[in-house]
Amino acid sequence: MEIKLSLQKNKLIENLISIILCAGEGTRISDFIHNIPKPLIKIYDKPILSHLIFNLIKLNITSIVIITGHLREEIEKYISSLKKKDESLQNKILLVNSGNNYKMGPLYSFLSITNRKAIIKKGKFYLVFPGDTYYESILLKEIFQIISNSLTIPDNKSMVFYQKTKAINLKTKLNSKKLISIAKIEELGSKEIVVKEVQQRKLSEIDNNEEINQIVPLFVFNYRIINKIIETERKISATTIREILNHIIKHKNILYAVPIDPQYIYLDIDTKSDILSLEQK
Repeated sequence: MEIKLSLQKNKLIENLISIILCAGEGTRISDFIHNIPKPLIKIYDKPILSHLIFNLIKLNITSIVIITGHLREEIEKYISSLKKKDESLQNKILLVNSGNNYKMGPLYSFLSITNRKAIIKKGKFYLVFPGDTYYESILLKEIFQIISNSLTIPDNKSMVFYQKTKAINLKTKLNSKKLISIAKIEELGSKEIVVKEVQQRKLSEIDNNEEINQIVPLFVFNYRIINKIIETERKISATTIREILNHIIKHKNILYAVPIDPQYIYLDIDTKSDILSLEQK
């Protein structure tokens, strides 16, 4: 059955661009994969990238930008094969080569979008995903529903999503050496929640009973924040999106934080045990 969208949601989708970062070298996982970019590692017999692309397509997303770098030929070959199998993908997926920018860090992979003027336009907003993270389809559906209800054109919000949990819950599932992204938040009088800082901590260094706001690795950026990122990169030394966001937040630019049910599953793949933990669920 075809899903009928309201005029507001149709307008929203027309102005939404999904950006998938697939340029990194995947050094933390190189001990068991060779000559395969992380986004092409298989989960449930399909590449991580495939899960993300087709979940976005199911949500009626029609503009997907994939940033390539390390082993870009493998990503290009895979996307070409998808387009041959499904011609409707021809105009939905755009590949952007970051060149050697990815070697300077994920921030510079992301900023490769500035090489394509058609991507950065007023009135657009952007969903930014790491290409090495598996997302449960119901999680993406819930996030997109929140986005649809929260954003208006042209005054859309920049936001992150987080799951409130205790560290002990993560330690039963994840490697203790894993780095966890955490949102330090503040509740406003309007009941809206804003990010005060994006932290990154090693799981083993967090007390078992500490309650944390674990960030789901997905950013929603409006046009204004994209331009702030571009401007700020020229002024400070940073290699990650996290670093530059913290600088922007300190200068009174608002990044909203939205709570998500902790039962929804996602996992950034760093080790072979990460894959096994997912497939055993």
